[in-house]
Amino acid sequence: MRAFVAVEVAEPIREALSALIADLRRLDAPVKWVEAQNVHLTLKFLGSVPDTAVARAVEILRACAGGIAPFSLEVNGAGGFPDLKRPRVVFVCAVDLPPVAAELAQRLNEQMAEVGAERDDRPYQNHITLGRVRDPRHLAQLTQRLESLQGKSFGSMQVAELTLMESKLTPAGPIYSPVERVRLAG
Repeated sequence: MRAFVAVEVAEPIREALSALIADLRRLDAPVKWVEAQNVHLTLKFLGSVPDTAVARAVEILRACAGGIAPFSLEVNGAGGFPDLKRPRVVFVCAVDLPPVAAELAQRLNEQMAEVGAERDDRPYQNHITLGRVRDPRHLAQLTQRLESLQGKSFGSMQVAELTLMESKLTPAGPIYSPVERVRLAG
């Protein structure tokens, strides 16, 4: 199964981001926008996990969540990867103080290799993807709008669990289904 580890976004934040995506869609930029029900914070993309390794992935997720206390996450500001001048991915920032999500992401990055997940050498950056740019031209209005969102808060939430999520790719877009939810146990 194709899978990833995520923090599911609280409903008030999901609603705020849905409104933001609707606003950004009106700019008619060449972007494939994320559907509101799919908005999440990815801690680790696992890729294809053999069915025989799913139980082990859940064990690793439990071990990584052990000793980590629930933490606060604030969603604010917007940006683009690799940068706002030539974005390929449009996102909002997810700030956690202290930086617990990065610690969790690092643990998952190292340990999920056991179930076949590729290790990512890039430093982890908390973000919630809103869209993927299809064509890098004609983005001036979009980048201006994203710059205007610096410092804008979309809400905060308490993170108390992580989710192993299955991702089924369909012609209409991905369908995400929770496989297992694991409580933070700090």
